[in-house]
Amino acid sequence: MTVKRTLLLSSLVAAAALSLSAAQADWRGPEAQPLFVNEANPGGYNYAPSVITEGRTTDIWWCGQGKTDVIFHRTSSAQGGFSPAQVVFQPTPGSWNRQYVCDPSVIKGTFRNPADGRSYVYALYYSGADNLPGHNNHTGLAFSNDKVTWIDYPEPVIAPLNPTVAQGNYGAGQPATINLDGRASLLVFTTDLTGPQGVAGFGDLYVRRTADAVHFEPPVRVPNRTSDGATINPNSDFAYDPSSGDVYVITGLPGRNCQQVTCKDPARNPDRETFQLGLYRMPLKALLGGTPAQWTPVGYLNSDVTGFYLNHSPGFQRDPFGNLTPFLPTITVYFSGGEPYPGTWRIAAASERPASDRAPLKRALGPGGHWVTTGYIAPGYTMETALGTLFLVPKPGTAKLMSCTAGADHFLSRDPLCEGRTPLGQTGYLYEAPHPGSHPIFRCLAGGRDHFVSTDAKCEGQATEGLLGYALD
Repeated sequence: MTVKRTLLLSSLVAAAALSLSAAQADWRGPEAQPLFVNEANPGGYNYAPSVITEGRTTDIWWCGQGKTDVIFHRTSSAQGGFSPAQVVFQPTPGSWNRQYVCDPSVIKGTFRNPADGRSYVYALYYSGADNLPGHNNHTGLAFSNDKVTWIDYPEPVIAPLNPTVAQGNYGAGQPATINLDGRASLLVFTTDLTGPQGVAGFGDLYVRRTADAVHFEPPVRVPNRTSDGATINPNSDFAYDPSSGDVYVITGLPGRNCQQVTCKDPARNPDRETFQLGLYRMPLKALLGGTPAQWTPVGYLNSDVTGFYLNHSPGFQRDPFGNLTPFLPTITVYFSGGEPYPGTWRIAAASERPASDRAPLKRALGPGGHWVTTGYIAPGYTMETALGTLFLVPKPGTAKLMSCTAGADHFLSRDPLCEGRTPLGQTGYLYEAPHPGSHPIFRCLAGGRDHFVSTDAKCEGQATEGLLGYALD
């Protein structure tokens, strides 16, 4: 819980769009800038956003720092910009959630609260705990008709699978919700670290059906394998596209291991949160089938795209029922970006058009030397040349090309660990061998400290460090 979770408007509202500019292909990244500063607590942490766009208004709920974890809210619109940030849900003294509430997931429907007999339009699922370490989380539920005033259901609605194990670990929480019929037929995804471990093809994510928002069918384990060799992990958000029948997930991929690479805060290992997120899809039927189906990669959101050192705790922009359909082919992800220190974590956003599977590889020159990437380039750099294009998801015969830093020196590497330096994430994929419509690119070194990339095998008169691979013409 505490700082644990946990995973734009239609075309982005004007206030948000001003902070975005072109990055990876059709990724529009935040350029290392948050959407806003939480003026209700400017020095606090902010993460785990739940975002719905309804009409011309987007509502954002997120976990932030009050006395402990609390849930904040604000709205955004092209006409009015951002409303003031305010705490809308917090721990209830003497209750099962008296220590923390976090990880909101808000869904619209037609709900009846059995505790008071009243009808409501919105449901908020959240993580809650009664102890300072944040062990034994349960998933709670609250109802609202205005998205601001929430009536807490008195008991948790999802408990850990193994209550004994939960006493010493996270338990069950980090919900994500999809409404299948616009009323009360929901799928609620949760993390549960107390279930059976070591089951091939499955991890610690579960999904349950409910017909009334309160009472649930037995859980189904969510497949965690992907066709690119990654895994779907806790701290994920889910959304649905009824037009295709696909479920999308945005998940945290492994963070930096500070014993293998260079981290900003080497006293912590690994980094406090991850720096890279994976976007995947799978047919809903396969997800619910109980077999270890594989997720298909759609894109990757990492430091190379965003400019933030950390990128974690993501949430989709969805319609009120948890769907992506109204926004496709654009997919927008809200997340927490910042440094290794929670007080720097701010809500940011990036959007991608998955129809684009490639991006130009750009070379720029600035105060730190050269910077070569398909993604974010800091202010003060001037574009020199384009070096071809890279695929943004793996293709047969391609290899991952990593974006890396060593102080002010930016360089590309085929080594997933960036040769012990700091990984920013993959900038794309290039062919390993000559291929029709491709050309070789080489890693070069100028002055013994400035890496760059060239299509010239002689590195334009500088030192040649070797062939990286073959970029698309």
